[in-house]
Amino acid sequence: MDIVGTPSAVNHFKGWPFGGEVTPIVNNVFKIGYLAFLMLQFILALGNRPKGSRIPYTHSLFYFSVVQAYILVLSFYLVAQALTGDNLDFNFNHGLGSFLNSFINSTGGIVLVALVSTYGIYFIASILYMDPWHMFTSSWAYFLGMPSSINILMVYAFCNWHDVSWGTKGSDKADALPSARTKSDAQAVFVEEVDKPQADIDVQFELTVKRALAPWVEPEDKKEVNLDDSYKSFRTNLVLLWTFSNGLLALCINNVGIKQLCLTTTSTLRTAWYFKVILWGTSA
Repeated sequence: MDIVGTPSAVNHFKGWPFGGEVTPIVNNVFKIGYLAFLMLQFILALGNRPKGSRIPYTHSLFYFSVVQAYILVLSFYLVAQALTGDNLDFNFNHGLGSFLNSFINSTGGIVLVALVSTYGIYFIASILYMDPWHMFTSSWAYFLGMPSSINILMVYAFCNWHDVSWGTKGSDKADALPSARTKSDAQAVFVEEVDKPQADIDVQFELTVKRALAPWVEPEDKKEVNLDDSYKSFRTNLVLLWTFSNGLLALCINNVGIKQLCLTTTSTLRTAWYFKVILWGTSA
């Protein structure tokens, strides 16, 4: 978003698609909304059934789809800007080495590789298989739903790691209340209570009195490991490690004040290098 919405001061491009002043504001609104819906997924996944939270999950699916559509439009616009006229950043005049160097280091080259490796491979495989029609009719639903599978299903999976059924298997089945069962049996033997001798009654009374007068001893608390508690504890530690590690990574990349721990001094350059590594690693 920042590459298109807030272009570098070196070139003459303006923010797109809403202009240089409005586009950064719209991008920040999308980012804040994304963080809010992502936090909502943790709250829903830790205590709600999916069928019991239809409205929040439906809104989340819709919002992530809108963000994905917006990013796709910005990506294709960036490629169009890199491949048209004088805006082409590739060097064709000094041999293959210069071309590869300019292709790898330019923004257009990275975006091209990312688009081809993530979306173009589906078109290429479909054409090779001689069945490309679904790419033009129904693939858009899959592409728009990709962020939801990452931001919703992955969060739900991590938060329900302790439950092998993912919290959905048998969740809609109401538990039957216990009921008393009676049956008639004419041959049943009645228990007749026999009077006890006075000596037996006195012995039982004496034992009761001794037990009542004995000093109270605090029972020892045996710390038994509950299997269900151990599963939930592992789930909690896993979610904490996952969230804090991702938060620390985002802090190191986006925080302007972090200079000594990173190779670059500006968050924009750190973000660009981070996405370069991610995109080239995904393409490989």
